[in-house]
Amino acid sequence: MGLCSRRPTRVPLLTKRHRQLRLQWAREHRDRTMDEWKRVAWSDESRFLFHHFDGRVKIRRLPGEQLLPSCTAGHTQVGGGGIMLWGTFSWAALGPVVVVEQTMKATNYLNTIADQLHPYMAFVFPTGNGIFQ
Repeated sequence: MGLCSRRPTRVPLLTKRHRQLRLQWAREHRDRTMDEWKRVAWSDESRFLFHHFDGRVKIRRLPGEQLLPSCTAGHTQVGGGGIMLWGTFSWAALGPVVVVEQTMKATNYLNTIADQLHPYMAFVFPTGNGIFQ
């Protein structure tokens, strides 16, 4: 039948309500002009693991080659550590990238917004017409 074994595609876990709200937002903003989108700044945070493979890496090897350095992936016994970064960007400029030292909870997020985002928005949108999305 041509079926192959594949890993499922990873997507955000969204409830029916989440989907409705996203669709509503898209419909409300679909007529924005390019100039309006140029006034928007975005932020995101990501965690990067130093020594962790999530199982998605695959190699091709011949029998007996499993211990060749090109066919192995080292690992640590205790996770190996990682780093969490927060950053912001807009059409006009990249903002600061901040190392998040603690768990990103509401207080830490608000502090990051006050310390990093406000100066960025004032620099990129000096007339105050920027929108933080």
